[in-house]
Amino acid sequence: MNGREPEALIPAAVDTLPINFAILDNEGTILYTNRAWQKFGEANDIELRPDTIGTNYLTITRQAETETAQTAAAGLSEILTGERELFEFEYPCHSPDTRRWFLMRAASFTNRDQRYVAVAHFDITDRYMYQRQLEESNERLQQFAYIASHDLQEPLRMVTSYLQLLEHRYSDDLDEDAKEFIEFAVDGAERMEAMIEGLLTYSRVETQGQSFDSVDLEAVLDDVLTDLGLRIDETDAEITAESLPIVSGDASQLHQLFQNLLENALQYSGEQKPRVSISATRDEDEWMISVSDTGIGIDQEDADRIFEVFQRLHSHEEYKGTGIGLALCQRIVKRHGGKIWVDSEPEEGSTFSFTLPAPNT
Repeated sequence: MNGREPEALIPAAVDTLPINFAILDNEGTILYTNRAWQKFGEANDIELRPDTIGTNYLTITRQAETETAQTAAAGLSEILTGERELFEFEYPCHSPDTRRWFLMRAASFTNRDQRYVAVAHFDITDRYMYQRQLEESNERLQQFAYIASHDLQEPLRMVTSYLQLLEHRYSDDLDEDAKEFIEFAVDGAERMEAMIEGLLTYSRVETQGQSFDSVDLEAVLDDVLTDLGLRIDETDAEITAESLPIVSGDASQLHQLFQNLLENALQYSGEQKPRVSISATRDEDEWMISVSDTGIGIDQEDADRIFEVFQRLHSHEEYKGTGIGLALCQRIVKRHGGKIWVDSEPEEGSTFSFTLPAPNT
C-alpha cells in the first residue's frame, strides 16, 4: 500500500456520511459535494445543478430570500473574506411533510498555499426536539415549583399550627393515644413540608444557579464543616481531607453537594463512630472528588436507584430524610458537566465520587 492510497479513499468515505458536505474555493465557488449534499439538492428542487458544483454558494443561498438564507450568506461571506475562521448557525428547513432543523458549520483551511472553505450541514432534528422537550419539562418543573412554594406549603403550615394549637389548648383533656395521634400528624406534615422544600431546591438547580467561576473546594469544605459542626460533635465524627483543588462551578451549589454527601455519611454510619475521608485526583481537564465512609454501605444493585427522587432504602423510623438529597447531588453535578456514582458493599462503607471541570488555564 503506497502513501497516497488513504488520501484517495477520503471522497468515498465522505460519500457515506449522512452530512451535507461541500468544499468551496476562496470566492465561494463549489468545487466538491458529497452524495448527501446532492440528494438534498434533488429533494429541494435546487434550480441549478443538483450537485451545485461550479456554482457559487452565495448565489444559491441568496436565491432563497429568507432571513435564514441571508444569515447563512453573511456568515459565509465573513469566512471567505478572512474576517473569521469559523461560522456556526442553527436553522429550520421544513417541507410540507416534515419539520427538520440543521446546523451549518463553515470553516476555512489551507492546502498548498491555497485557501478553501469546508461547509457542512448536520441534521440536528433529534437533538433539537430533545432540547425542546427538556425546555418544556423545565418549564413544567418551574410551574410546579411555583405551586409548591405558594399553594402547597401554606395549607401544610395551617394543618401543623392548628394541630399544635389543639394539643396546647386541650392537653389536659387528651389521653395518651390522642396526643400520640397529634404527634404523628404534625410529624407527617413537617416531613411533607421538608419534601416540598427539597423539591423546590431540586427544581431550581438549573434556573436559579449562579454563573460559573473558579471555586476553591477547600474553602467550600471549611464552610460545610462549620455548618455541620454541631452534628459532627454530637456523633463524634472523624473527618479528614486531602488537599482539594480549585474547580470551575457554582460555589453555592457545590456547598450543597458537599453538605448532602457529608450528612449522608454521618447519618448512615451505623453503630460505630462516623469516619469520613475526602480525596481528589486529576484526570486531564477534570477533577474527581471522592467522599468515603465506613458506614452501613449499600447493595450495588441499588447504586443507581439511590440517585432518583424519593428513592429510599430505609424506612423513616430507621433513618430520617426526604429521599431527595442524592438526587439533588446528581442534578448539581450534571449541571457542572460531570457525573456522580457510588462504590459500596453492605456493611463495608461507601465511596461517593463525582467529577468537576478544572478551570481553564
